[in-house]
Amino acid sequence: MDRRNDYGYRMLPFQPKHLNGDERGGDNYRLVPWGWRPPPPRDVALLQERANKLVKYLLVKDKIPIKRSDMLKDVIKEYDEYFPEIIERASYALEKMFRVNLKEIDKQISLYILISTQESSAGILGTTKDTPKLGLLMVILSVIFMNGNKASEAVIWEVLRKLGLHPEVRHSLFGEVRKLITDEFVKQKYLECKKVPNSRPPEYEFFWGLRSYHETSKMKVLKFACKVQKKDPKDWAAQYREAVEMEVQAAAVAEAEAEARAEIPGLQIMLINCSSSSRGSKVHPWNLCPYSSISRYYQSAEGDTL
Repeated sequence: MDRRNDYGYRMLPFQPKHLNGDERGGDNYRLVPWGWRPPPPRDVALLQERANKLVKYLLVKDKIPIKRSDMLKDVIKEYDEYFPEIIERASYALEKMFRVNLKEIDKQISLYILISTQESSAGILGTTKDTPKLGLLMVILSVIFMNGNKASEAVIWEVLRKLGLHPEVRHSLFGEVRKLITDEFVKQKYLECKKVPNSRPPEYEFFWGLRSYHETSKMKVLKFACKVQKKDPKDWAAQYREAVEMEVQAAAVAEAEAEARAEIPGLQIMLINCSSSSRGSKVHPWNLCPYSSISRYYQSAEGDTL
C-alpha cells in the first residue's frame, strides 16, 4: 500500500537487519521524498562528458554571470551530486585550452563568471578587442577607489567630461557611454550601482562589482591613478595600505584554490592542439583554434545538444 505522511512524503518499509517474524510488521518506516531517485553511479567517462558540455555552455555565455542552478538544470541534470567534480573538470579545460578561469563570485546565490587570464594593456584582464572599454573602466574604478570605495554618478561624470565623454552624446568608440556604464558594466558585474536612500530626485552611487575584484586589483588601479597623476603609490597612504592588504588576501585565496584542485584524483582533460604557428601571438586563444577542432571537442560529449 502507498503510505504517505502529512507532508506528502511516501512511507517505505524500513527493514533493519535480523528482524524476526513478529518485528517485520508494525511502524518500521523511513521517510523518502516523493519522486526521489538514487544518484547514478560515479562513471569518470560520463562525468567528463558532462564537463565537456559545460565548457561549451559557459563559453556561449561569455561575460554573462551564470548561476549554479542554471548549470544544474541545463547541463549537469541528474549528476547534480557530482557537481563539484564536474565543474572542476570544466574549469581545468577552460584554463588550459581557452585561458579563462571559472570563478564563483557570489557564494550566497552561487554565481559564476568567466575571467580571462590574459592581462590587457589597460591593466585589467581581458582580450585585446576589449582594451578601449577596459581603459574607460579603469578610470571609473580608480575614481571609485580613490574616493573611499564609492563614487556618486555626478563625481564620475565630472571626471569623464574632462576626458571628452558626455552622458547624452554618442561616442565614436564607446557608443552610448551612459548605457555602457549603467547597463553593460553593471550586468557584467564590473560595477555595482545603488540608489542613495531618500534622495530626491534619485541619486546613484557606484561601487566595484564582484568581477572587478577578480580581473584587476586595488594595487593595479592605484598604480594606474598614480601614473595619470604622476605620483608615487605611497603618496596615498590609506589606499596603499588597503591595496597591500588585498594583495595578501588574494594570494591566500589562490593558494587555497590550488590545494583544493590538487586533491581531486585523476583530473585529466582532452585538450585541443592549436596551430603551433600561433605561439607568441597576442590573438585570443580560441580564435587561433580551427573551427573543426572546436567542433570535435564539443562533439566528444556524445552529441552536440545540451
